[in-house]
Amino acid sequence: MRWWASLRQAYPNRSGLTIAIAALVVMVVVGGGITVAAAVTVHMTSTEEFCSSCHTNDAAAEFKDTIHDKNRTGVRATCADCHLPKELVPMMIRKVKAAKEVWGHFTGVIDTKEKFDKHRYEMAVSEWKRMKGNNSQECRNCHDLAKALEKQSETARARHTKVLAERTDCIDCHFGIAHTEPDGPGPKEIKVSR
Repeated sequence: MRWWASLRQAYPNRSGLTIAIAALVVMVVVGGGITVAAAVTVHMTSTEEFCSSCHTNDAAAEFKDTIHDKNRTGVRATCADCHLPKELVPMMIRKVKAAKEVWGHFTGVIDTKEKFDKHRYEMAVSEWKRMKGNNSQECRNCHDLAKALEKQSETARARHTKVLAERTDCIDCHFGIAHTEPDGPGPKEIKVSR
């Protein structure tokens, strides 16, 4: 309450209500500015341009001409579509974890293709665990497996019907479709509790 006493002393000719309204307006403007700056930062760091500014010679290059980059429907996935949850809290958690990857780039841990490849498996496992932990929600944001069954081949329909019944994760079978598959056990061998 010292700040209130200081304000009252600084403006002795103003009523308490006037000072309170002015203080509230200042807080709303400052809070709004911080909120807008945070929203712009979140948006800018969610673009393909931002991601590919560091991943020029590895992940972004591998993505080119994959099925998520070019396909018969013309719908193109971006980095954020697969690697960033849409819900606010999981998105912010993922952004904090991604700061480690940005730090790794700037400190020289993964700043070349060779170094990136050296850490490829551990980064893939981390992403697979995240996707298995949320039932491959980023895949499901774009793909509705139940609706797609009728358009699939008999083999794909049989496999996906089983997937729906067993609640298997998309990533268990569909890994390595946008980036080079790392050496080592795949996502099916990774156990994650939900």
